[in-house]
Amino acid sequence: MPPIRFVLILVPLSALAGTFQDSVQPLLAKNCYGCHNEKLKSGDLNLQLYTSPEALTQDREKWETILRRLEAGEMPPKGMPRPDPSQLKTATDWIQGEFDRADAAIKPNPGRVTARRLNRSEYNHTIRDLLGVDTDPAKNFPQDDSGYGFDNIGDVLSLSPVLMEQYLSAAEKVVQTALFGPDKVRPTVVRHQPVYRPGTDGGDNSRFANSLPFTITDYDVTGLALPSALHAMHYFPVEGEYIFRVDPEGSRPQPSDPFTVAVWIDGKQAATIEDFASSATGENFGSLEGADKTIRFMVPAGEHWVAVSGLRLYEGLPARYNGVKPNTGPAPPPRNFGPQPPPANATPEELEAYQKRLAAFAANGGGRRNANKPPLITDVSFRINFVEITGPFKPTEGPSPESRKKIFTCSTQDSACTRKIVSDFGRRAYRHPLEPAELNRLLALVSASQKRGDSFDQSIGTALEAVLVSPEFLFRIERDPKVTTADAEHAIGDYELASRLSYFLWSSTPDDELLRCAEQKTLRKPEVLKAQVTRMLKDPKSHALVSDFGGQWLEFRALESVHPDVNRFDRFDDYLKMSERQETEMFFDNIMREDRSVLEFLNGKYTFLNEELAEFYGIPGVKGPEFRKVDLTGTPRAGVLTQGSVLTVSSYSTRTSVVLRGKWVLENLLNAPVPPPPPNVPLLDEAAVGASGTLRQQMEQHRANAICASCHARMDPIGFGLENFDAIGQWRAQDGKFPIDASGTLTNGQTFKGPAELVNVLAQQPKAFAGAITEKMLTYALGRGLEPYDRAAVKAITTSLAQNDYRFSSLVMGIVQSLAFQARTSEERKGDRASNVSHP
Repeated sequence: MPPIRFVLILVPLSALAGTFQDSVQPLLAKNCYGCHNEKLKSGDLNLQLYTSPEALTQDREKWETILRRLEAGEMPPKGMPRPDPSQLKTATDWIQGEFDRADAAIKPNPGRVTARRLNRSEYNHTIRDLLGVDTDPAKNFPQDDSGYGFDNIGDVLSLSPVLMEQYLSAAEKVVQTALFGPDKVRPTVVRHQPVYRPGTDGGDNSRFANSLPFTITDYDVTGLALPSALHAMHYFPVEGEYIFRVDPEGSRPQPSDPFTVAVWIDGKQAATIEDFASSATGENFGSLEGADKTIRFMVPAGEHWVAVSGLRLYEGLPARYNGVKPNTGPAPPPRNFGPQPPPANATPEELEAYQKRLAAFAANGGGRRNANKPPLITDVSFRINFVEITGPFKPTEGPSPESRKKIFTCSTQDSACTRKIVSDFGRRAYRHPLEPAELNRLLALVSASQKRGDSFDQSIGTALEAVLVSPEFLFRIERDPKVTTADAEHAIGDYELASRLSYFLWSSTPDDELLRCAEQKTLRKPEVLKAQVTRMLKDPKSHALVSDFGGQWLEFRALESVHPDVNRFDRFDDYLKMSERQETEMFFDNIMREDRSVLEFLNGKYTFLNEELAEFYGIPGVKGPEFRKVDLTGTPRAGVLTQGSVLTVSSYSTRTSVVLRGKWVLENLLNAPVPPPPPNVPLLDEAAVGASGTLRQQMEQHRANAICASCHARMDPIGFGLENFDAIGQWRAQDGKFPIDASGTLTNGQTFKGPAELVNVLAQQPKAFAGAITEKMLTYALGRGLEPYDRAAVKAITTSLAQNDYRFSSLVMGIVQSLAFQARTSEERKGDRASNVSHP
């Protein structure tokens, strides 16, 4: 690294004080002292205490908040006289300049990261790349704790006795699987049933009876997007054959052709079951009760999305339904299924009883199944009642060639080959070459195992298991560098840099090329570092950055635990949930792989949809289960903010929340976090929302409390701008029986009407968004919270990002080139680092 030089510029204190007294204090006296004085201390702030530049820098955090709110136009509050624009700019420029001068005077400090345990995702990916075993070995590990919004923060990743036991068990299992193949697993039976949702039976009470999102000739022919399908996640312990027993229920009009049911694995059609036919019930309809069938086929190991659906469900119906490829059989004769008429000589009592039976029959939908009744699409009431998965049978035996190749880097069984196998594996697992003493200990384990009569492979496995339970593997330990010059006193080693890169972009161990660069000490060369980052971002393994970083930043991982109220949002099922997550993942992945502007997270006028999600969004022309890029021009949707995943996780289970959504935007997109609510704040009257008034009207009453008003003035307008989207992300024009007012005014005076204008307003704040995504990604990359001494790095990265058209690669390169990423403090330094950063 080139030496870092410091230039100390001496400025007379009187000059600084004069500027403060001439430019800042007059603004405060005219616009702020009226509320923030010794007597009132509004917001627990007395600005009259600050009379010098020193007082400002000594209370930096508070003045950063003041500066941010002045620049955003949040202060003075709405309704108060606005400051003169030129006077405001002079004051804010002076404050920012003072911060810059204070930052420049601080000796660069890269910070220090706690030795980090591999989290569950990192453990799975590392085992996959080390051994070729991709069966989610961390599945049963305890949940990882999170800090600063991410689950890879060293300070919170503890190691409990329970987890240590899990590590021992997992190490044995994955090594044995890699060397000898998976253990024999006894077949088990698992039944998946759909969650009952009101009106999914397809009858007259169906949620589709009055407002069909499809017609008998225009529908999802795969059946995946229909309410009749079943979707579930299922864990297959080993690759092998599994029996799928599919049990349908419902009925079809007679005569109808038999239809086909498909079984899907991860969105791909894996098998079909032919000739599902309904048995005649004597009522012109055929029942599907008892028509269950089975099919057996091979499934790879791991957790997979399983779906079962009826293919081309509305084909082969009687001709009177005017569907595609109608059944050509004769129509059944008309029949009357009402109560038997009384005899001609019936008594008055018998006639009265008949009239009551007739009225009851009519009240219960009399004659719904009568062949004379006009045909309805809801006459097809088929749905999957359950699917049972039994297995495995004929499991794949023996190790995979990929696993053997990763372990046995030479083919003989002599001592030299043993040394190479253990050394090569240890180097990849420990992420650095083994010390002689480390290698000798592992070789001693191999020797002792062989003396006990174990085979060569078993003896190698003993050493590999020891590696996988070693702290050198389970923790990313960065040792203080051995340096001889002041210029390099903080640089981490080349192998540590390779490890930081791989776990940042891949959530996994460095590959051979990265380790080779580390060995050759070329990784810090700008051209080599850039080439490696470019290569790594193009590698499929970089999807880990999407799912691990993006999933926690944009919170779409939280969809797993979201359960909207089924009575209010019966449209939300497992397929919609998986589709919403897939949309956001693919959107992030597209920005990363095509190196697009990160500002498209705010206002990108495209997304990725399948038929299910397109129909849910009301966007025509998208057919089939495959996701594809869709232009959003002419729709109110843009960027991540209007995607179903974000709108769902920022809502309550029973309704939308302008507070949650506004807070989400401020914290994740605008880098403007809000404090927690004060105690004893009254709750919103849930029963009144949509019944006696709109959510906006309820919130206006709620924030009449002066204690709440200042924060809600920032959050609520943003949330109201998204009120056209309900709690699962579907467009709506009314809240209950009241029309929605999605207009708003931000604290800086900008106004908007509806989500499209809100997105445009937010997109006019690229600096704020750049700061937000930079701080989020830098926190994730470093595995620690940011400290005051990281401000210089954040500012440098955001400046470079703006200069490079906000390209995604520019953000990543800015992070990996930063001092914080490439270095660490070698010892505790007084006065320039926070006390809460612990040491390994």
